[in-house]
Amino acid sequence: MRLVQRAKELLAFRSGAAPGEPLAWLSRPIAGRTVPARAVELIRACVDRVVRIQFVDRSIALGSLAFTALVPLLVIIGAYAPGADGIATTLIDRFELDGATAELVQQVFTPPSGSTEGAISVLGVLLLFGSALSFTRGLQRLYELSWRLQARGWFGTVAGLKWLAMVVLWFGVFGSVRTWLLDHTGPLISLIIALGSGAVLWLFTPYILLAGRVRWRRLLPTALLTSIGMTGLSIGSVVYMPGAIAESADRYGSIGIAIAIVSWLVGIGFVLSACAAVGAVLGGEIDRAPEPASATAAGSATPPPRPDR
Repeated sequence: MRLVQRAKELLAFRSGAAPGEPLAWLSRPIAGRTVPARAVELIRACVDRVVRIQFVDRSIALGSLAFTALVPLLVIIGAYAPGADGIATTLIDRFELDGATAELVQQVFTPPSGSTEGAISVLGVLLLFGSALSFTRGLQRLYELSWRLQARGWFGTVAGLKWLAMVVLWFGVFGSVRTWLLDHTGPLISLIIALGSGAVLWLFTPYILLAGRVRWRRLLPTALLTSIGMTGLSIGSVVYMPGAIAESADRYGSIGIAIAIVSWLVGIGFVLSACAAVGAVLGGEIDRAPEPASATAAGSATPPPRPDR
């Protein structure tokens, strides 16, 4: 163990980095190093960053927070928004369910007529709002850990509100246009549209949640990786989820549908966490010291200056 630690300190010394950041020298040009060696070093840096953000814990937390915020939100939208699809219709269309599985989802998630409007109270709306903010904070903390930034307290909450407004605008305005384009184009064009629109969404997401502390161009690897990962998961979900929902419902009844949905959301959390960590490394976040905690003390009266990232 001492020999391994000594080797890490030697590598850090070669790059001028701190001993606690032995992988910081990987982004700097080193004469005479072969391409395979550089590739191995890059993989090691990515694995190091994935471990540092607590990949598994973050993924499960994101999936759980998404479930507590998504399901009530879809119920309220289906009850109050004119012409909006309820959660049952959304799930059936999203996973292309049919037959007995679609009927079961319809029975579980469709409330009696008029019951939703009467059951929703001010307290329920506030709880829903808190759940949505909890999800934004979880996603925000994921990107902060990936880029080694400190939490910003109240200013982080403001960034989360901005992101929620952006998401509502995105799916309200562009979502219908994107759906129409996907329905009226071929498979190849649909794939290009899905990848392109996803890249735009996942470029805006970390930029807003990080309050502009990381430049656009450095977020491009994260945006592209997340778009590819989410598109691949979307395609795989159409194949996997109908059977998973049916099997869970057969074993556990109505609660089995919720278990299958939570598992799917946790899968989304794994994709987001992995892409955030690897995207930060590819974006160049391996040759900078972590942002000092004193610069972004939570609850400070004024927002901290934005570093040149």
